[in-house]
Amino acid sequence: MPGSRTRGFNPYAAGAKIYGGGRSNPTSGPVDKMGYRERDMKHKARKQAIMNRLRAKKQGRLISSEYLGSK
Repeated sequence: MPGSRTRGFNPYAAGAKIYGGGRSNPTSGPVDKMGYRERDMKHKARKQAIMNRLRAKKQGRLISSEYLGSK
């Protein structure tokens, strides 16, 4: 059926997103906030490592542990 909403998720489609079962929201029910905190901590650590590397490169410390990535 060409117009069916259950055919699959198309990220390039215009309009409201429809997830499985005709739902317009990706999650239903309670959400564990620890997953968000863990994701944010990993993102913050990765960003800090990148900033340390850029700072070390800018200062010419190419043999430092910040630039080489080993601690």
